[in-house]
Amino acid sequence: MPVLFVAFVVLLGGSSRSDVASLPLLRGGAVLFACWALAGMSRDDWKCIRTPLVLLLLLAIWTAVQLIPLPPGTWQALPGRGTVFAIDQLLGQPDVWRPISFAPSKTWNSLLALTVPIAALLVAARMSSESQREMMFAIVGISTFSALLGLIQILSGVGSAAYFYRITDPISMVGLFANRNHHAIFLAIAVLVAATLLRDELMRKRQRKMVQVGLIFSALFLTALTALIGSRAGFAAGVAAFCLGYAVVGLAWRAGQSELPASKRGLSAPQAFATRWENAILFAPPVLLALALGATLWLGSRASAVARFMGEGVADDLRVRAWPTVQSMIDLYWLTGSGFGSFAEIYKVYEPDHLLQPSYFNHAHNDWTEAVLTGGLPFVLILFGAFVWLGRAILARGLRNPIKGHRGDMRLMVIAVTMLLAAASATDYPLRVPSMQVVAIMLLMTIIPASPVNRIGRKTSRRSDDSGLRA
Repeated sequence: MPVLFVAFVVLLGGSSRSDVASLPLLRGGAVLFACWALAGMSRDDWKCIRTPLVLLLLLAIWTAVQLIPLPPGTWQALPGRGTVFAIDQLLGQPDVWRPISFAPSKTWNSLLALTVPIAALLVAARMSSESQREMMFAIVGISTFSALLGLIQILSGVGSAAYFYRITDPISMVGLFANRNHHAIFLAIAVLVAATLLRDELMRKRQRKMVQVGLIFSALFLTALTALIGSRAGFAAGVAAFCLGYAVVGLAWRAGQSELPASKRGLSAPQAFATRWENAILFAPPVLLALALGATLWLGSRASAVARFMGEGVADDLRVRAWPTVQSMIDLYWLTGSGFGSFAEIYKVYEPDHLLQPSYFNHAHNDWTEAVLTGGLPFVLILFGAFVWLGRAILARGLRNPIKGHRGDMRLMVIAVTMLLAAASATDYPLRVPSMQVVAIMLLMTIIPASPVNRIGRKTSRRSDDSGLRA
């Protein structure tokens, strides 16, 4: 069921817009998945997700509070309401009751959007260790399909039926997403997942060569595609994910080679590390990736991420030029926020003349600042609580040798995914996309031990699988 849930959300939830036609189906389906999870949850399941669930419910409560109409005197006393109040006076309506949010319809949409992450948390509580691995394999498979779909989109041209969303990047490889940046970040996350799964495969006593080859191919293919998509942040994330994954897999592979009996190797353990064959295997992935990136440079156009790195100045980017305006808005609305989802509407009030253009500035392209601007201090406190919970969950599993790790050790992947999304949120808004929310939650919950009920339910299959592990 977790695999089906992830596939369902990624298929329908690749856009952050509030007017996507698939949203009612997505949110209705999420509610059904949540009902399935609730029907079989035990007390231990609730304990596993108690803190993150409370944080999500607090977020829902604060979002609802932003929709409550306030008395005129209270509302007018809030910072940044002078312009609207002046308009009310000109219209002869100075006593209108208004909510905190400047865009109540968008805030309502934000409140309804919480059904997806809440459903993801409930479904994650039902995952066993085995279903966690199945979910991770599904993420790698879905990301590979999305990358292949992106290639079809480029080959088929503008207006192709391969593009799932009406408002999208019509000349970019967006895959199952509406935005190329989000697609690239998703592929980078999948590279980390593939590396973690490959490390676990290398630590098995009974090697599954076809699975290993498939994971290696997926990691190389996805990393190369992040350069062709055209997202600078996504390309940087892809390279960083590959480097970290390569270090993890390399350590696991060498550890496996050192544990082989000398009779099978024909060499002693110290000599085995120096053989040309082992070095060729160990250094093949970066060589293949370098060739793939070289082909990307040769075939890529101005749309490629590498070309954008070399040919476009970051200072010319609208998000950089609009930063002083966004900063002044934060100074006004940091206490209560302007309302979740209201950035585009409130920005129009303060948008300087020299930045006016035919298209509108839909987000601050820095979710850290937009979180403060639209959610205010209460949202910052909720966000701080989430990081405290995540830090404690990681520390509870220990920090000893996280890079080498052991089979089933998800600490490094969770830390890497968190840092990758945190960095991407400084230049974009990936976690506003429902599919990215679900993938992030499902992966972060892998560091939480499965409840005894789920472990017992998988006892037979896990024993048969673990029999192939090294001692």
